Amino acid sequence: MRKTVTVLGLAAAALAPAVAVAAPPVLASHRAVYDISLAEADDGTDVAGVSGRLVLEFTGSECAGYTSKLRFVTETEGADGMSQVTDSRSSTYEAADGQTLDFNNETYAGDVLAEQSEGTANRDGGDVSVALTRPGKKTFAINDTVVFPTQQMERIIASALDGDAFVSFAVYDGSESGETVFDTAGVIGRVSTANDAADEPVVASAGIAGMRHWPVTISYFDQSGVGEETPFYVLSFVVYENGVGRSMRIDYGDFSLSGKLTRLDLLPEPPCPTGGAGEGASKDQ
Repeated sequence: MRKTVTVLGLAAAALAPAVAVAAPPVLASHRAVYDISLAEADDGTDVAGVSGRLVLEFTGSECAGYTSKLRFVTETEGADGMSQVTDSRSSTYEAADGQTLDFNNETYAGDVLAEQSEGTANRDGGDVSVALTRPGKKTFAINDTVVFPTQQMERIIASALDGDAFVSFAVYDGSESGETVFDTAGVIGRVSTANDAADEPVVASAGIAGMRHWPVTISYFDQSGVGEETPFYVLSFVVYENGVGRSMRIDYGDFSLSGKLTRLDLLPEPPCPTGGAGEGASKDQ
């Protein structure tokens, strides 16, 4: 289930610059709650039911950088009637200029720590250098064309605003063991300003129902994969111009999960100090 945490950084994600974006979209600070359920399961799969909740808090600005905190808890029932609770926790800080990503991720299976990653990725003029502190100390380099999660969301929305139907990025977010880079291929649907979220009324309550939004589908591939490539997972969602996401579906191949937006709080955002964006881009702000 850790993969769902990865992609919901987009909607925070929810859900960057390989090439320069002249005017990145303004992403809204917000807290979102999604109810998770099993949408579909193939015959023969071991998954009989899934229930859970995902809570996402995304804050920041183009001058202070962006912080994302996510908690994702699910209970999965197997075909044998046994159940397993999975608790994934993720926190990231992304510098406003896209040069630095700090990440800390933990996934528990029951009470057992099943997976963790903590470290920092820095663009240093060449490749992106990554320094891991957990699960063990390690340094390595990845290609400088990778984008970080907030940058990816900015890129998707900017492409949607430009009328582009297809996007592709290599994405690094520090998930899994901290060493995975995902190749992504996305399809952006037609723009709408209709209030078409009747089953997610919190969108209207938050006052963004008439904001421009697009259906988006993104396939994630493990860059280290060999042979015939099938997606690691496929994420579908509706994204608003301010970065809020709803109507999620996460397809793992043999089963799919749905995420219904049940609470949305738009959070206050402090103005940038005199001097404009890019100044004071510190995670301590």
